[in-house]
Amino acid sequence: MEYIHRGIENKIIESAKKMPVIGIIGPRQSGKTTLARNLFPDFLYVNLEFPDDRSFAENDPRGFLNLSKNMIIDEAQRVPELFSYIQGVVDDDKNRKYILTGSNNFLLMEKISQSLAGRIGLFTVLPFAISELKELNKKDLDKALFAGFYPRVVLENNDPTEWYQGYMQTYLERDIRQITSIHMMDQFFQFIKILATKAGAELNYSKLATDSGVSVNTIRHWTSVLRASYIIYTLPPYFLNIKKRLVKAPKIYFYDVGLLCSLLGIRNYEAINTHALAGQLFENFIMGEMVKNEFISHSNHSLFYYRDHDGLEVDIVKELDNRLDLFEIKKSKVYKKEFSENLGKLEKLFLKVYSKNVIYGGERSFTDGDVNILPWKNVK
Repeated sequence: MEYIHRGIENKIIESAKKMPVIGIIGPRQSGKTTLARNLFPDFLYVNLEFPDDRSFAENDPRGFLNLSKNMIIDEAQRVPELFSYIQGVVDDDKNRKYILTGSNNFLLMEKISQSLAGRIGLFTVLPFAISELKELNKKDLDKALFAGFYPRVVLENNDPTEWYQGYMQTYLERDIRQITSIHMMDQFFQFIKILATKAGAELNYSKLATDSGVSVNTIRHWTSVLRASYIIYTLPPYFLNIKKRLVKAPKIYFYDVGLLCSLLGIRNYEAINTHALAGQLFENFIMGEMVKNEFISHSNHSLFYYRDHDGLEVDIVKELDNRLDLFEIKKSKVYKKEFSENLGKLEKLFLKVYSKNVIYGGERSFTDGDVNILPWKNVK
């Protein structure tokens, strides 16, 4: 399979010069192992999914870690006791280097925080971002939305419908059972499909509980599991009063729009443009790109949405040191002046608005007064 360079590579390499351990987390099949093996080709690679490697690590952790001074340990969370031994090894020998990857982010992060705090550089690798895919310039928007951005769909031309169905089955059968004891797997899968219809909407636990036929506490638990495994993320509301950000409802988004299309039952890209949730799909896609680029750049931006009681809203508020960048998202291939009306109103309401932007489904970049009109392929 062709190797596509990832935007986060230089930051990982620089961190590896300073830190004895590098952790690479993210959803299953997002390219974590491929990235690690390409960045550190001379490191010994072991995969703890393999029974013999896992047995060796469990029964003789010191001997396992002495296989090489430099190791890539894939699915590291499968042998939790190994983390304490890694801590001791890197404390005793500053020349040791370990690259840890895994798909079960909940367990991996738990062990990292317990044993490797202060010794590890941590990076998140998500499915491809637009900025990493030059060939995307040849793609139609709806085809890009339907395919999504997981490497095996993008690079191997796998049928998105079949691949995402298999992905969810694997995710349910392996990762979820490792993370938590969910016994109602059929209801859990139905919950994910219901959640897909709420993409871009405010997260309402009570309504989701009613729709799914389970308790609110169960919905909260299931949602936290999906967040921990990088299936969904939540976007908090923006308030000038920081305390209010902690109590108002966030919006729900899926990390990958191709997976979202699959969960919504979309079976071909031609169906997207007339789909009832076409606008939400595009919004979810753009939000995903913004989040990916935050991980790639390791920036300190915070992302929010804004909505007030008078109906004034904007899709994205990006904040850094009280400087605000405002973004409206519109799937239309033709820009209309009303797309930017709320941006002007909010500029008067907020202080320190640095830029006003409309991201749309067209191909041309231009300005409308002091508003930047950005085509979807230029999102960064």
